[in-house]
Amino acid sequence: MKRPLHLVVFVCVVAVLTQGFQCASPEMSTARNAFKQKDYQKARTALEKVVAAEPTNCEAWMLLGDANQNLNDTDGMVAAYAKARACPDVRPEQQSRMSLTLYNAWVGEYNGAIASFNKYVETKDRSELDAATTHLERALVFKPEFSEPLYLLGQVQETKGDTNRALTAYEKWWAMEEQGFNILKQKGVLLGMSRGDLLKKLGTPAAMKTDTIENGVIFKDRFDIGGRDIYTFSTREGTAVDGTLEGFTYNPPSTLTDAEKWRSRTTSVSTLKAMAYIAYQRGKLQEAYDYCTKVIELKPADAELVPLRTQLLQELGKTDEAMVQLKGLVEREPKNTVYRLQYASILSGADRTDEAIAEYRKVLETDPGNEAALYNLAAAYKNLAGTKQKIENDKLDKDKKYKPNTAYLDDLRTSADYFERLRKSFKYRDDLIVLDQLANIYEVSKDKSKVAAIIMELEALEEKYKTSAEYYRVMEGLYARNKMMDKMKTAADKGARLK
Repeated sequence: MKRPLHLVVFVCVVAVLTQGFQCASPEMSTARNAFKQKDYQKARTALEKVVAAEPTNCEAWMLLGDANQNLNDTDGMVAAYAKARACPDVRPEQQSRMSLTLYNAWVGEYNGAIASFNKYVETKDRSELDAATTHLERALVFKPEFSEPLYLLGQVQETKGDTNRALTAYEKWWAMEEQGFNILKQKGVLLGMSRGDLLKKLGTPAAMKTDTIENGVIFKDRFDIGGRDIYTFSTREGTAVDGTLEGFTYNPPSTLTDAEKWRSRTTSVSTLKAMAYIAYQRGKLQEAYDYCTKVIELKPADAELVPLRTQLLQELGKTDEAMVQLKGLVEREPKNTVYRLQYASILSGADRTDEAIAEYRKVLETDPGNEAALYNLAAAYKNLAGTKQKIENDKLDKDKKYKPNTAYLDDLRTSADYFERLRKSFKYRDDLIVLDQLANIYEVSKDKSKVAAIIMELEALEEKYKTSAEYYRVMEGLYARNKMMDKMKTAADKGARLK
C-alpha cells in the first residue's frame, strides 16, 4: 500500500519539476519580445493563444493582464489577473505584484472620482457626476475588497437624485463593515478614544507599526480577536500625548497583500447617517432609529444624529426613553451644547418649562451667543407671560373689580431681552419673526417709544421683504393696532397683490 502513495508523490514532483523547466512556447517568446518592443497588442495576441492552449499557465495570464493594462483594457486586465491569481502554482511575489498593480489602478480611479465630485461641487456641471460614477465603478472592479468607493458612490447617486441606487451602495458598504462595527461594540471600543484606552480594551497588539505624517504619527496595531485579525489606526498630532483611534480594518480578505492589510484608513460613520436619513424620509422610523443608535454606539462624540434620534424616539412613542437618554448624555458631557439643547427641547415639549429654561440658560453659560438657546428662552418667557396674562384676564372677566397681577410683564421684559440679544447676530438682526415678536411684547408692555422704533425698523426693511406677503400682513396688523389707518390700508393692498 505504501508503493502507490510513493509513486503518486513522485509523479507529482516530476510533473512540477518538468513544468518548471519547460521550454517556452513560440507564442510566449513572441510575447516577451513584443513587451521589450512595447508592442502590447502583439503581446496580447500571442498570450491569448498561449492561455487558450495552456489554461493553467500562470505566467501567461499575468503577462496578459500586463498587456491589457498597457492597452488601457481595464476589464481585460482584471479578468486576466483573476485567472493568474487563481492559479495553484502562482508564486507569492507574482501575487504581490498583481495586487500592487491593481491597487495603484484603484488609487488612480478613486482619486479621479474625488476630483470629479469636487469639480461638480464647484461648477455644478452634472457631467462630472457621471465621470465620478465611472471612476468609482472601475475602482470597485480593481479592488472589491475596499469599501471606501461605495460611500462616495452613494453620495454621487444621492446628488443625482437616485436614492435607490444610493441606498444600494450604502447597504453594500454596511455589509462589508458591519462585522467590524459589532466586534468593536462588543469590546467597548469607540472611534475617537485614545490609543491607551484602546489597548486597555483589546490588550497587547500581536504586531505594531508606525507611519510618520506631517506634524504627527499614525500608530498601526494588529490584534487577534477570536482567531481573526483587526487592524486599528490611531493618529497622534502635534504635541498630543496619545493617539486617537480613527479607523479599523476587520478580518481583511486573503486576496490582499500584507501591505494592503496595514493600509491606514479612516472609518467614517457618514454612511450610517445617510442610511438613517433615507429611512426616515421613507417613513421607516424604527430602521432610522437603529442606524442612529449604531452611530452613537460607535462614535458617541458625533452629535449630528442626536436631534433625529430624539425626534424618532418621540415619534415611536418613546418620549420618556428619549428624555432619560438625553439626560444621561448631558450628565456625561455637560459642556456639549447640542445634547443640552435637545434635552431642553424635549423638556419643553413635555410642558416642563421651568426645567427647560434652566437647561437653555446652562447652554448660554457655555456659549453666550448660542442662537437656538436665545430664541427658545425668548419664546419660553413670552409663552409663560401669555399663560399668566390669560389667567389674570379670566379672573377679571369673572370679577370686574379684580385687580390683575401684572407680574407677567417681568416675563415679557425677560423675553424681550433675549430677543434683543438674539438680534446681535447677523442672521437674526432683520428677522421678520423676531421683530414681530418684539413689537408685540412692547405693545403689551405699553412701551410706545420701542413700538415706534420697531415700526420704523420694519418700514426700512420693506425693500428686503417687498415680495413677502407675510411682511405686509405683519405691517397691516402693527398699523391697525397703533391706529395708523392709512398705512394699514396701503400694507393690506400690497399684501393682497402678492397672494
